[in-house]
Amino acid sequence: MILGGCAYRHYLGLHGPSVRNHPEIHEGVTEDVECLGCHHPERDPVGPPTSHAQFAGCLKCHNDTVK
Repeated sequence: MILGGCAYRHYLGLHGPSVRNHPEIHEGVTEDVECLGCHHPERDPVGPPTSHAQFAGCLKCHNDTVK
């Protein structure tokens, strides 16, 4: 279970492309609700739909420009 976990796969570069890859689209995004506005699978997403829309902490996991 640990080996298949989101954080482990993210660490290996297999999951969760960084917000840094598309800074112009994500500029000014500061809240999870804004992330889910474009990535929630039930809202006809503009960006790739997330498989874990029920989780909180989008920016904590995906915005590696935040220290």
